[in-house]
Amino acid sequence: MASGVLSGVLGPQRRVRFLAGHLTDMLVVVVLGALVVAASRPAVVAGRIDTADATAVLTLVAAAIGSAAAIIALVTGRLTGDPRPSWFGAALLLYGVVLLPLSALVLPQYPGGTPRLAVLSMLLVSLCILVTALRPPARLGAWGGWALAGVALLVGALVAVQAESPFTRMLTAGPLYSIIVQAGWALVAVLFLLDGYRRQSRIRSRLGLGLLVVAVSQLYRAIVPGQEPTIGLVYPSLRVLGMAVVLSALLTVALRAVTTLQDEYDQLQETLGEASALLDRATDQAAERDHELRNGLAGLAGAAQLLLARPGDDPQVVRMREAVLAELDRLRRMLQNPLAVPVTGTDPLVDDRDAALLDWSPAAADGAAGDGPAEAEHDVGAALRTLVDLRDGRGITLDTPAGLPRVAAPESLTRQVVTNLLANCDRHAPRTPVVVRARLADEPGLVAVEVRDHGPGLPGGQAELTIARGRHDESAGGSGLGLHISAQLAERHGGTLVLRTVDRPRGCLAVLTLPVAR
Repeated sequence: MASGVLSGVLGPQRRVRFLAGHLTDMLVVVVLGALVVAASRPAVVAGRIDTADATAVLTLVAAAIGSAAAIIALVTGRLTGDPRPSWFGAALLLYGVVLLPLSALVLPQYPGGTPRLAVLSMLLVSLCILVTALRPPARLGAWGGWALAGVALLVGALVAVQAESPFTRMLTAGPLYSIIVQAGWALVAVLFLLDGYRRQSRIRSRLGLGLLVVAVSQLYRAIVPGQEPTIGLVYPSLRVLGMAVVLSALLTVALRAVTTLQDEYDQLQETLGEASALLDRATDQAAERDHELRNGLAGLAGAAQLLLARPGDDPQVVRMREAVLAELDRLRRMLQNPLAVPVTGTDPLVDDRDAALLDWSPAAADGAAGDGPAEAEHDVGAALRTLVDLRDGRGITLDTPAGLPRVAAPESLTRQVVTNLLANCDRHAPRTPVVVRARLADEPGLVAVEVRDHGPGLPGGQAELTIARGRHDESAGGSGLGLHISAQLAERHGGTLVLRTVDRPRGCLAVLTLPVAR
């Protein structure tokens, strides 16, 4: 409600400011126009300046200003992504580069006939481009105006090569055709003025004012009888003023676009600086945590070694201590391995962060510097017993038949994948029985490790889970990385990881397959 009241208060103020600025622009243009007319009228220039040469020079000056405005309009369109300046620039370039030089250099030698008709035809097409610049068709994009400018050149060339005929002489003998075209130019200028008023845009209003001054100068030339010595330099001088007003408006647009881009660049640099500072702080904090974690792991490993050295203990306790030592050693190796070297040649779905995790899992974890070569195979049953011993008392049943062949993968792979699967059981099916089973897979040459819970099954009633990075059940937490990385680890060693919903009883079954060692 407060925003509505604020906009209701500021809206009239904006309109008042726009009207004040609009009236100021009009007053400045009118004053400048009056000064130009007073300085270029026949009574002032007659006998002092060669009006024919001065008219040609002023026409070329107007052409240069129009060409510069066209280039600025094109650049502004590229900077802002708005196609309207590009269309406006196409019309200006056609007017400044083609029409004005022709009117200064060619038409004085051909006061009538097809050359004048060709110029008027091209001027008519340029008016069509200007009208379309108010709202260009989306399909034509920013280059549609330039295509129409090319059409105008083609039309002018076709008209110019036509032979003289009574019809062409009729069109060019009197000023009617020229007055109609110049009146159309004035109408386009009024449309720009109205559009600027409707959008409360002083830039569009200035464009309309400049075009209107050009139209008035051309109408003056078409209506007032006589040649340059009798009409003075009012016509070419007003045209220069009009093109200068258009150029000033387009320069304002270009400067605003550059300022906006500079502000966005400065904001991006500031954001990058803040992100870099956050990254530095996070790196420092991670290094401190790693240091403290290594110290803690070292203390735990020493205590476990002392407990293991005590004679006469229960065998179950000894197995527990051995499992603790194995897990502590795995964590120590993970911390020792640097994560800066990315893995190449992996699945394209794995990004650099996953690649870093895959880099230590499992080969690097088992073969860290100074610890000898990485394991090539291991006993799945022994690895599973270690993991189950670590979770003694959590309702996990282990089923590993004797004589199961060794698998061609590091032991840490099985530990990591099964650890992730058991963590998922704790998260999605807490306090339910879990069965961990190893067996020969249905496909020859593979060993299957199954982890089955008695929970609700996969989320959403899915029959089988499509494993993807970041995909997880929002209600149960997690990041969606564990299963994705586990599946990638299995695939890198010739295996698979599949999760599906099972019944009798209801639950989720995860199956890890690994190839049998040769």
